[in-house]
Amino acid sequence: MKRATLTVLVACAGLTVGCSDTQATTGFAGLSGTYDLTLVGDLVFVTSSDRDELQVLDLAANPKQFISAPNPLQTLAIPVLDRPDSLTHDVGFKADGSELPGPYVYARSAGASQISVVAAARERLVQMQRFTGRSLVTAFAARSPDVRPEGEPPAPSVLYYAIQDPDALLDTDTGGARIERQLVPGPEALEAGEVAPPSVTLFCLQVGESVQAMTVLPGNQLVVATRQASGQAGRTLVVTDTNPTVSADCLTPSAATRDLSAGFDNTPVRFVVSHPRVVLRQDDPSTTTVNEFAEMLAGQFVYGIKDEVACGGAPECTGVLAVDTATGLRAVDLSGAPMFPIRPPDGLPTGLALVPSANLQFIVIGEGGTVVTNAVGSVPLLGVLPSSNGTITMFSAGDRRHFDLDARKAFFTAVARNASEEAIDIGNVATLVDVSQTQSYPCDPANPTGPRTDDQKGLFEGSVPDGIFRFVYQGAFPGMIDLQRDLSTPTTFEVPQAAEASRQVRVGDAIVLASLDILCTTDLIVSSIQPAAEAGKVRLETLTAIPESCSQLPLFTVRALGDQPFLLVDQNGTLLSRDVTGVGSGYEIPTAYSFHPTDFLSTTSLLGCASGALTVPLYPSTPPPVRLRAEPIQSLTRGDRYVVTVGSGVATYVAGVDTSNNSGAALQFYTLPGPVAASQAGGTGLAYIAYPSADGILQVNLELLFPNALNAQALVRLD
Repeated sequence: MKRATLTVLVACAGLTVGCSDTQATTGFAGLSGTYDLTLVGDLVFVTSSDRDELQVLDLAANPKQFISAPNPLQTLAIPVLDRPDSLTHDVGFKADGSELPGPYVYARSAGASQISVVAAARERLVQMQRFTGRSLVTAFAARSPDVRPEGEPPAPSVLYYAIQDPDALLDTDTGGARIERQLVPGPEALEAGEVAPPSVTLFCLQVGESVQAMTVLPGNQLVVATRQASGQAGRTLVVTDTNPTVSADCLTPSAATRDLSAGFDNTPVRFVVSHPRVVLRQDDPSTTTVNEFAEMLAGQFVYGIKDEVACGGAPECTGVLAVDTATGLRAVDLSGAPMFPIRPPDGLPTGLALVPSANLQFIVIGEGGTVVTNAVGSVPLLGVLPSSNGTITMFSAGDRRHFDLDARKAFFTAVARNASEEAIDIGNVATLVDVSQTQSYPCDPANPTGPRTDDQKGLFEGSVPDGIFRFVYQGAFPGMIDLQRDLSTPTTFEVPQAAEASRQVRVGDAIVLASLDILCTTDLIVSSIQPAAEAGKVRLETLTAIPESCSQLPLFTVRALGDQPFLLVDQNGTLLSRDVTGVGSGYEIPTAYSFHPTDFLSTTSLLGCASGALTVPLYPSTPPPVRLRAEPIQSLTRGDRYVVTVGSGVATYVAGVDTSNNSGAALQFYTLPGPVAASQAGGTGLAYIAYPSADGILQVNLELLFPNALNAQALVRLD
């Protein structure tokens, strides 16, 4: 992998052999309504919403199984509020930045005002308390109890929950939506009869605003993501818990500690999550003058899924961004440039988990598409992003960018083939084809129309789209193949004509007559082009004498000829341009950066200025278009083509789920993933994804996962 924060642990022998085995898993829970799950220690709690309960998967058992009820023929069901569909658990951070677990899991339901508090220790696993808010609960988060000196009573957990405006229509106005702070005594205290105190209003929102996501940060802070009723605006805020004993007055909106909204492009965010302390790189003792050590402090960044509703799913409000919680700025990626949103290849994110020190299988391709690395690597902070199209995207949350599983830079290859797509030898085709981006700079930035540098020419990785193109010599125009001929006007041929001049038939092109089994060997050269009665069509006229043997042939095809004998088509056969030969010609593909190579902010020098070499960016700030050109040679015959493959040099990590009947994994209903959870303790190779479509959980063995392929071996269903 190119320059990523990755430590390779074990090399595998081949693609068909995994790097480790997964534990067998058994147990049937009969789940119904698996809308959310959360992981505490070695227990996975999952909703069974249709039965108003939670069930618990025991990861410490071998084989893994759902915890049994007193009747061992049934799994344990924890009764909670009606139709639970959202879960969270106590989150805290120790002094060293590692995870501090807490005693509780919390459940809520959309459109309800209650929250169930469930003891998470395996010796309890019961609902300990049920709180009722003054209005509908829209989001929640919880902080683990503070660590107290030995001998002192345990501290309570702190539950934060957001409610809508609690005022009834004719009640006195007390303000709008707000965040409540609820102390929750520990399980022992509740069992001993201690009563939880009333909640206190911690934070008041603006008029028309509601909370849709929250997460806990160190230092008694939390991140709150809001949206306006319109859905097109919202804020992402850092709020400090000052341990108030009196509720805030919500007639005046509260002031946030920090506004992170600009870091999220001032787009509403619908899911937020942070992370414990993560060591990205250890110092190399052999480089005594350089300290390579790098870390992410606990809660340094908050990662959020942008709310697609804000702009109807347009790219500017999709994907995952990370924002620095201290500055409110969008985080930079490994290159030092502001990160790009992490997006799945299709669909919308349905969950997000950040996994410290995760073990993940990497398969990296090199020259010729061959595998150059097949190994399990340790990722300092892995992002797991299921999406609604059924795929699971893995990304480097520590580097805040996609993985790049292509060891190559942006490239192109070219081969020659005949009309039957058989390889032909015409020499080095790459010398006949030009695929490049070209950029020059004014020698004096204050005089942009003055002398310029020599061209900076090549392909700029991160901006080049993948594609397969064909330069077809004397190619047949799409839509003009084997058209029916009007024999009553033997020298006139009506054809569709594109609006763009670069895709049009021209004087000098050839009309070829044919039948189903006869091809006329005399080309009829187009001598003039006249408008046709039907819009979008023209009449081609020819002065070429038609041989008697061809005069009654009923079909005709139009082919490119003359000084532009190539037709450039894409992999779908769509005509892109015919003006691809000669100086100043070429087809241009618009480009934009979607990935930052590690050296993105580096510089280079260009000659051509009287003052000497000019230092310019190695990657232009705005990438120029990719231009495709080709030159013919005499040995080409009609229908021969240059097949050009353009490679971006970037391959992201997207794993599919094999839902086919013949996969052997019985995953036919595992089509729509939901939230995802994984251990925060480090060193894990497993993640768990809720699947509402299957009423089950999918265990994902990250060490057996194949990127950019359908998976079955690495997946175990739990339902």
